[in-house]
Amino acid sequence: MRARKLVPHLSVLVAVVAMIAVAGSRPAHAGGKNQIRGVAIRDEAGATTVRIQGSGTPTFTVYKLERPTRVVVDVAQATLDRSVRGDEPSAMFAVNSWAVSQVAAMTMEDGSTSVRVVVTLARPGRYDVKAEGKDVVVKVSARDAAPAAAPA
Repeated sequence: MRARKLVPHLSVLVAVVAMIAVAGSRPAHAGGKNQIRGVAIRDEAGATTVRIQGSGTPTFTVYKLERPTRVVVDVAQATLDRSVRGDEPSAMFAVNSWAVSQVAAMTMEDGSTSVRVVVTLARPGRYDVKAEGKDVVVKVSARDAAPAAAPA
């Protein structure tokens, strides 16, 4: 008899908890999309770092392509801000470092809402990709050290 009286109260409790969970889960940025607001490139100590700067915590996929060797980062639920691309659908950055030759960023037009950043390696090397706060950081190191500068 006691179990029958608890069932209605338990149903109400579950419904209230579910409503609180849904009401409390809001996106960290407007429209639920991560705005890619910058692509910063820095070359130091034989490594090139590409920082993909977003407005929210990134969800991303990384894979490598060959001929030429490229590291591809797809940031899900993201758009490329006009400050990065200007009036064009994509942006190209000539890096010309020892490890990286260029970086391209574009909004995907395949029905998904994602931004693709392609880092083209200048020569064989290693790469590491990780999230740091709202950014995705790609660090590329060439396998062989850069030649020493000729004396003046």
